[in-house]
Amino acid sequence: MTEQELHDRAEANVAFYRHILTYVIINLGLFALDYYNNAKIDWAYFALFGWGIGLLSHFLQIKSFAMFSVEKEKERLRNKNR
Repeated sequence: MTEQELHDRAEANVAFYRHILTYVIINLGLFALDYYNNAKIDWAYFALFGWGIGLLSHFLQIKSFAMFSVEKEKERLRNKNR
């Protein structure tokens, strides 16, 4: 793996961690706001689940889709045939 590829992967991971932190902070605020308004939670789940789908797709993009990379498959086959 080249230095540029390592740098790109590190940037993608850091962006994902920031996404998680933002997700947690904002959703905690939304739940607090929802509870503060009427002493029960009515609508905050919609943001949690909707944004959760986006967070899941971000996770799959940086972690799982590497298995669909032609370059990664070539490298795996080279290492297997050694």
